[in-house]
Amino acid sequence: MLKFIFKNFDNFLESLRNRVVSLFSKKNRSFRANIKPTPSSILEQEIQKQEINLKEKTNLYAKNEIRKKILYLKLKLKALNSPSRYLKRAEDILRDEVDESAYEALSYLNRTPVNLEDSEKVEIKIFMAIIYEILEDFEAASKEFKEVLKIDTSGVSLKDYKAYVERSRIFISWHSKNRKRLLENSYNIHNIVSEEKMPEVANRLEKIAKYYARSPKSRALGKSYFKEVLKIYKKLSQSHPKEYTCIYIQVLLDGVEIFMMSPRLLTEAQELLTGSRDCIDMRVYLLERIKELKQKSFIQKSLNS
Repeated sequence: MLKFIFKNFDNFLESLRNRVVSLFSKKNRSFRANIKPTPSSILEQEIQKQEINLKEKTNLYAKNEIRKKILYLKLKLKALNSPSRYLKRAEDILRDEVDESAYEALSYLNRTPVNLEDSEKVEIKIFMAIIYEILEDFEAASKEFKEVLKIDTSGVSLKDYKAYVERSRIFISWHSKNRKRLLENSYNIHNIVSEEKMPEVANRLEKIAKYYARSPKSRALGKSYFKEVLKIYKKLSQSHPKEYTCIYIQVLLDGVEIFMMSPRLLTEAQELLTGSRDCIDMRVYLLERIKELKQKSFIQKSLNS
């Protein structure tokens, strides 16, 4: 009789134990299911996704664009985790459309009070400099990095600020040397740069050229830079037609529209567009643009004669 009772009691305990384990596991599963991803974890996942994407890409231009996207996401993550309320607000402003939201964030940060702690001043200046770097406005980035060097960072205890100051020095040095080298080799850079670096250099030269094109006084200098941009993209369109023919056609049209280059570039663009199968998606738009520029060129020629 006792043996029977103890056996049933053992079964009862085993059943009770299994039930308790089952309840806890269900509760844990329910708890895990209710954990919502944080803004930080979402950004971290997106950075990881883009880093995998970067490894898989072979197109040099696409790789450069993904690197910029990763830098942008890391900047957002840094602002999100920063103690500065100004940077947290800037992170709110930064959206997917990089150019528009980045300029909006810069405009906001330029209005921050002047009487901030040195650590926050440095953080904001570095943040702004990196935004300018992403936008490839190297003059503005250099200016912000120079501002960082003016701030007394001896009392700044925030992580990595000594490294930021060093980075500022390197950036300014590279920028000034690079500008000087570009000026010295402005007619030969397409023969100096390796193919791997060509899209990056062309992109930077194009930004500099268009910056100088804003003023009639410096447009000639901008035009000399832009001629190199044309040569680089011509080379790339010959070696990688699928990736660069369409870009080269657009650059040819920019040459006529922005730098008043020879209308012969329009003929070259039209011939490339007619003979290529690599620019199907933009064919209608580019043909319209060629037609419009030909009309403008004809009117200008008539006015000058």
